[in-house]
Amino acid sequence: MRLINYRKETSERSDALNWVKEVLEKETPYFYASIEGCNQNTENVVTHLMERARVDAVEGTTKKSDVLQQITALEGADNLQRKINFAALFGLPLSYVLYCDEKEHVFLFYIHNVEKLEFVQHYTSYKAFADWIAEIKGWTSTKPFRERQDLPYFDKQLRRYRTPWPTNIDCFFTDKNNRPIGIIEYQNAKKTSVLKHSNNDHFQCKLSYTSGTYTKYSDDIRRWTSQEILRVQSGLRLLIITWSQAEDDVQIKELDLVAIPYFPATKGKPDWQQMSAYKAALNKYVRSNRLKQEEDKIAQQYKTYYLYKENNKMTYKVNAPLLSYADKTFPSLYYSFQQHIEGNRTAVADVFKKLMDKGNF
Repeated sequence: MRLINYRKETSERSDALNWVKEVLEKETPYFYASIEGCNQNTENVVTHLMERARVDAVEGTTKKSDVLQQITALEGADNLQRKINFAALFGLPLSYVLYCDEKEHVFLFYIHNVEKLEFVQHYTSYKAFADWIAEIKGWTSTKPFRERQDLPYFDKQLRRYRTPWPTNIDCFFTDKNNRPIGIIEYQNAKKTSVLKHSNNDHFQCKLSYTSGTYTKYSDDIRRWTSQEILRVQSGLRLLIITWSQAEDDVQIKELDLVAIPYFPATKGKPDWQQMSAYKAALNKYVRSNRLKQEEDKIAQQYKTYYLYKENNKMTYKVNAPLLSYADKTFPSLYYSFQQHIEGNRTAVADVFKKLMDKGNF
């Protein structure tokens, strides 16, 4: 089988509207890239950093050298090197997935360096590839997917089998030598203004929905756990940039650490009753405008945990009561830097460069 006509498809849609990213690319001395898929397992470890391309499959044979040459041409040599270097921070090769819709075949390769590509597996159906994603995740999503008609066929099929393509990494940036410097999580503020947007509102379960006698709490705990895994495992600094297509305001923050709610398990499975009680307490705390008495109830009754890296392995530390903001143990995102920029798009690059200089990379 010969693979031809390499081209990019993506399920991401907001990147083209991101004016902050455009300013940073033009006005700062760094180079910006993204990763199409990042798989994290139940042990809080990044197991695969994945890029992808759609191909056509025709009669004949394909050499590994031809595949690497085509991928390099598609990605660009420097951009591919940045992604390889980024994956190396996690102790991983860059995974590269080639898929053919017409035959529903998937080919998995590992790229160790710009001269070494390893063939890993040929999946003869999208279902077989979806089963592999489920295997490396270690869990299956139970959330309903927000289906869009413009999703690539590949993504629609993976979602059909309950294992969507792993989430992307918005952005990382490198120096002129393609050495990774930091990670950026972009946030597009839609339901509130940029300057009023609070990550901790959503992390601390501000939203809830009641159906009959059952209340479900909407939170960003998994989202920020995922970002903390990236920060800790890579050793890179992680910046959060909040923006809006309709505004000239921006928030720039640097994440210091995340104190993650610790949900107890019974016989290896989450204790849903205790988890719901914890989230209900957080929800009441936020909706009370963070009354001290509601804060104290959480601080006295519940636990959090930190992620950290020891002997090149990911592990965690549980923080027992009393929890506190002063000790950075209360469930929250903590920042080492925060700045609001009001009504000045051109100031974003200057603030960003000063933050980088201050960091002494």
